[in-house]
Amino acid sequence: MTAEWRSSLVERGYAHFPRLVPMGLIQGARTAIADELRLRYDAKREVEYSNQSYCPDILGTPAITDLLERSPVREIVNTALGLDAVEWDGGQVAIRWAHNVDREFAPEPHLDGYPTANNGLPRGRINNHTATIGVFLTTTPCTFAGNLTVWPGTHHVYERHFREGGPRVLFEPYPQLSLGAPLQLMCEAGDVVLMHYELAHTAAVNTSDVDRIAVYFRLWLRGIDEQRWECLANLWRGWRL
Repeated sequence: MTAEWRSSLVERGYAHFPRLVPMGLIQGARTAIADELRLRYDAKREVEYSNQSYCPDILGTPAITDLLERSPVREIVNTALGLDAVEWDGGQVAIRWAHNVDREFAPEPHLDGYPTANNGLPRGRINNHTATIGVFLTTTPCTFAGNLTVWPGTHHVYERHFREGGPRVLFEPYPQLSLGAPLQLMCEAGDVVLMHYELAHTAAVNTSDVDRIAVYFRLWLRGIDEQRWECLANLWRGWRL
């Protein structure tokens, strides 16, 4: 683990790796997504897609999972967490269509794992994981172009909240905390962002002329069901830091 991205992960809650994934893998994923959208996109399911995943039928297929499993991302996972210590999902295809709104709106932060009316997660608890990895298939040319938006350092804010609240926080509503100013990341096709689970984030609205397409992977420690609060209250539990 290089000092630069280790420092960014520890202090800011994320690390940005420019042009990490080979373009052959990026193009393979883009082609698979384009074909799936052309053949099976259903406009009536847009709310489901935007809250869960586009192209659900190709999640877990090589065109998507190779972005992690057959690229340098795999070594980052091994260095940061250990391949034998974690599991991951089949990916989430996340699209922010060009001009999905007619003006800029301030980003609203969230943590994954809190159930909502549309995300399909089980209700009654936080469904937390350990890390999120975003692989960007398109370039965001400016701000408010569907950018991955983060609130740097907020993993420490949430850790303090969960630690002070005790295990009961697992069953409480989403907390309203003071998080500071957001940062819209400028990512190019092939870029990768590794985020700690407890980092507040969102996707900015897209007022640009370019669809923003990314694939996100959620990773979790094996046996996380037995240690959910412990992981929230000690944010580096299980990490190789």
